[in-house]
Amino acid sequence: MKIFFPVIVVLMLASSLSAEKPAEVLMRYGRQENSIRIVLEAGDDQIRNASTITSLLAVKIEFPSAFELKKQKDFLFETSQKDRFLTISLKDITDVKTYKLTSPSRIVIDLKTATKPSKELPKTEVKAQTEGGQPTAKPARDAAPPDAQKPAPGLTPAPKTPLPAGQSPEKGLRLKVCVIDPGHGGHDTGIMIQEMKEKDMNLVIAKDLAAALAKKGITAHMTRRVDQAVPLSERINVASLKKPDLLLSIHAGAAEGWAVYTAVAEDVTAEAAIKMYAASSRQARHIEKSRALARALETALKTEFKVPVRTRELPLPVLSSADATSVLVEYPLSSSPNDQKMRDRIVKALLNGMAGYEQ
Repeated sequence: MKIFFPVIVVLMLASSLSAEKPAEVLMRYGRQENSIRIVLEAGDDQIRNASTITSLLAVKIEFPSAFELKKQKDFLFETSQKDRFLTISLKDITDVKTYKLTSPSRIVIDLKTATKPSKELPKTEVKAQTEGGQPTAKPARDAAPPDAQKPAPGLTPAPKTPLPAGQSPEKGLRLKVCVIDPGHGGHDTGIMIQEMKEKDMNLVIAKDLAAALAKKGITAHMTRRVDQAVPLSERINVASLKKPDLLLSIHAGAAEGWAVYTAVAEDVTAEAAIKMYAASSRQARHIEKSRALARALETALKTEFKVPVRTRELPLPVLSSADATSVLVEYPLSSSPNDQKMRDRIVKALLNGMAGYEQ
């Protein structure tokens, strides 16, 4: 009995030390022009119960318990920690915004810089899409010259001749990165017809399209991968961080027929409420390409489904604020998109439209 007593004591001490092990907080950053994003990732309770105080000189975060900070190598700003407090000292910052996101749980700090950062940073992007797993900083896809991914002049107009019905793009798409935005989610169901909910059909179609793009070697990021409500600001942030060749937002309509929407160009005669959602400076520089993509998708959808396709400009924030070629496609929910064969036709038409846009 005396032999086992020391062993029990050692085990109890080890268990106690393990229970007191501080929570791990991962800190990374990414940079785009005069913007810097800092992301702190930790457990749900650690993020949910954290409080933040910000100024142009520092961001102070109080966590609910002791923590161990693991920050990205060559982190831009000086940091200090004491007990449950983390302080990030700032320099040459003109604006600070913080908010919390889920899946995974994280605190996001968006900074605007007055000048270029004092340190020369490797261009990185911070994983911000709403899916499980630990985000990792990785080399940005735009490490090449900025114009390397932009379609050369003359490639954006809609195709003069549509692809024949049933024909898939022969040479594959030249796109490299796409963001797919399945509309609605969580408590926001969208429209409903009988037992079909728009949020569910949007997600299924988006997953099918993402899988088809992946087979062609194209990286497809989704603003949501599960049935959850995603704030508009987060959808826009995902689209901006990933620097995609195009953003495709997927929605359903109650009426028959299809529709393709682009952002509204600025209208000096518009009312103030409309101007709030007019194309921002970020979308304004993509507006002609967005219109060309809309025309190409219109042609492909007409060819596949033999129905009229409406094309309109609407003040939709997800399009107006996107820094990429962006369109919103609206399919008729009454067309039974819960049928796999119908979804295959939808995906084929969208791929043909993307290929037509690149011609």
